[in-house]
Amino acid sequence: MTKESNYLHTQTRLSQQIHSQTSGANHAINGAKRLDALLDLLGTPSTNILFTDHLPMIQYLCGFRGSNGTLLVRFNEVPELYLCTDGRYLEQAKIDAERHGVALAIGFEPILGSNGLLSSGSRTSAIAVDLHSLTLTSYLALTEAGHQLVDVSAALMTMRARKDPSEIAAITEACRIADLAMDATLEHLDDQPSELELAGWFEYYVRVHGGEGVSFPTIVASGARTSLPHAQPTRQRIVAPTPVVVDFGAKFEGYCSDSTRSFFLGDPPEDYRLAYEQVAGAKAAAVARLEPGDRVHSVESAARTSLREHGVEQYLLHGVGHSVGLEIHEPPITSTGTDTDIEANMCLTVEPGLYFAGSFGIRLEDLYLTTASKPIALTDSSATGMCFGRIG
Repeated sequence: MTKESNYLHTQTRLSQQIHSQTSGANHAINGAKRLDALLDLLGTPSTNILFTDHLPMIQYLCGFRGSNGTLLVRFNEVPELYLCTDGRYLEQAKIDAERHGVALAIGFEPILGSNGLLSSGSRTSAIAVDLHSLTLTSYLALTEAGHQLVDVSAALMTMRARKDPSEIAAITEACRIADLAMDATLEHLDDQPSELELAGWFEYYVRVHGGEGVSFPTIVASGARTSLPHAQPTRQRIVAPTPVVVDFGAKFEGYCSDSTRSFFLGDPPEDYRLAYEQVAGAKAAAVARLEPGDRVHSVESAARTSLREHGVEQYLLHGVGHSVGLEIHEPPITSTGTDTDIEANMCLTVEPGLYFAGSFGIRLEDLYLTTASKPIALTDSSATGMCFGRIG
């Protein structure tokens, strides 16, 4: 496939430097520092117990990456962590905790229930929980046992929004893997693959390049289906001339990447060119607000203002950005009423789009690392950007 000019470039010298410094590196995780930060954020000695059944939060605190577990953290003179899991994960949990740098007790003894560590007979102070992620089963078990629950979801959001060096390294590597996988995937456009086949190639190449898998189901849409923001791939073949949208991400060490590319195979009509430039302009305006001193919602406002000036804001059907980490969508997100200050070491997407029902859609998305000044693009648009050309 030949690619002609008119790419949307966002890669910088700094982003190349981050890739070279972190790709394949094994950065030590200091879980003890996360526990210290958690204790500071809880903010009260009376709330010295945290319970969570949210697997990403469990991984964040103790490194455990299994599919079944509940975690109890007691803040005494030395933080005490107890993970309840099953026999499939006893050995793995120990390995994960050692790599994470925390002391973790692991066993079958339940935390909840009539015989659990937090049963009605246990003497505890208030229990900190994240009500945004706590399952109903756990909520009922805790309240029926007579415990007072303190919602610390805002504190946990604040803590996880700022990424530490090991997280930045893992996210950067996930982005690098996804970029390489997409480069290889687009070479298959010569074969006129179906949307499903193209998605399958990407998922294959993620593994080839060292990823653990995709960070969300890959979106591939062509033709009029590109006007569906979250289109599921179909058996429809991708044949020029046609617009294409690919939303893709990889996982590395549990951390996600997220990126979207829109391009046209063949000679694009003028309305597609115009819409593309409008989306690119909105994205540039939003990225310019991605600096400390601004607030997260200002990113959304800047993109919407840019599109409104062109009379097309009503065709933007979703929020403009969100944080990325152990989960593909993490707080803060740009479209919520709860606003957050932008700080250094956040990983945030910027992804404006325009969707014209029954005709075409365009979305441009990159993942950025905030710094003390300008943000750094962790995804490489120049490699998989817009193609105004012919299949050769």
